[in-house]
Amino acid sequence: MKESIWRVCAFKPFFAVQFLGAFNDNLFKNALVILITFKLSQDAEQAGLLVTLAAGLFILPFMLFSPLAGQLADAYDKRWLIRKLKLAEIGIMLLGAVALIQQALELLLFTLFLMGAQSALFGPIKYAFLPEILPSPKLVQGNALFSGSTFIAILLGTILGGIGVMLMQGSYWVGLAVLLVAIIGYWASLSLGPMGAHPGSARPVRFLGNTWLLVQQAQGHRLAFFALLGISWFWFFGAVILSQIPTLVKYQLGADDQVAVWFLTLFSIGIALGSALSARVFRAQVHLRAHPWLLLLMGLSLAAAVALISLISPTDTAGLQTLSAFLSQFSGWALSFCFLLMAGFGGAYIVPLYTLMQTATPSGERGQMLAVNNLLNATLMVLSSILIMLGLALGLSLLSLLLLLAALNLLVMALFWRRLLSIA
Repeated sequence: MKESIWRVCAFKPFFAVQFLGAFNDNLFKNALVILITFKLSQDAEQAGLLVTLAAGLFILPFMLFSPLAGQLADAYDKRWLIRKLKLAEIGIMLLGAVALIQQALELLLFTLFLMGAQSALFGPIKYAFLPEILPSPKLVQGNALFSGSTFIAILLGTILGGIGVMLMQGSYWVGLAVLLVAIIGYWASLSLGPMGAHPGSARPVRFLGNTWLLVQQAQGHRLAFFALLGISWFWFFGAVILSQIPTLVKYQLGADDQVAVWFLTLFSIGIALGSALSARVFRAQVHLRAHPWLLLLMGLSLAAAVALISLISPTDTAGLQTLSAFLSQFSGWALSFCFLLMAGFGGAYIVPLYTLMQTATPSGERGQMLAVNNLLNATLMVLSSILIMLGLALGLSLLSLLLLLAALNLLVMALFWRRLLSIA
């Protein structure tokens, strides 16, 4: 009889810890974005500036603390670190609850930075701990569950944070919710099992000055570093799509926020389905032979979506069309299917890369490899925002920029194939 992944004693509480953490981050972050947009800003320019600042403050800790996080993940017992970080989350969310209730912008932004720092420290531990609690045949399935559920947690947090904070006394309710979720997450971390004999290590941990050294060390593991580069491209691609969905919906499709939530939901469901399919196909054996084709299909799905958007004109010029009106058209369902396919191919693409990066890195350096991955992911996500702003400043339309992204995806596919042949 095959052992279920849920029978691994530490997996269920660890799954709960990471799911609740991702949910809480996005619950607070989107509540802050909605507060800024509808209550704490005076005009569109100020709102745009503050929302961009908030996004930067959340990503900045990944660039500052990822090298430190990787060293800590390899130098200390991971159960001990997880419990300390989840305990810190309670304090951070207590501060965030006060900031939400008072609607104090500076305190909200400071809390968001602390949340980013806590997430940056947790990231390498999360993926370095998974190979320690799961046998190799179950690692693909574990990564699939983590990837798919993370997008679902992001979606739920985004929706509930935006809706909740606009309710009567919504700031109080969201403040209570983020604190309660943090407490439950810490409680789940207590069920991870006993810690090692000692939480510390004789290996020196440096706060600064190790970034380039870590990157050079990561490059020494060719297959793992190749997987890291592939993962970073996925986050670049996904960051562009997710960040532009609201703009596409409102200004290209003439639709309301319900349609924007619909596409965010489709993207999350697609990632989850693709991750599940990847776990079923690859099972215990990981290879990258299908990845160039997955990149090709991602790019073609995006190009098809852009073509459909360019053909769709808003049916009601007097106002934004609702979700029911949008889905009453064949073009609405066709565009939805393109987004679902694009996300599904992305989910199937990402899971084997995470598994390969974990298994192709020595256990004593796994946390540092994952820290380099977080650092590069954050850098490329920031770069994607800069390139979009630059393209728009040069007069390119959003649809033109998305077509350019599809073309870049084909270029990455060619480089992927060439690199794959050289590694084989």
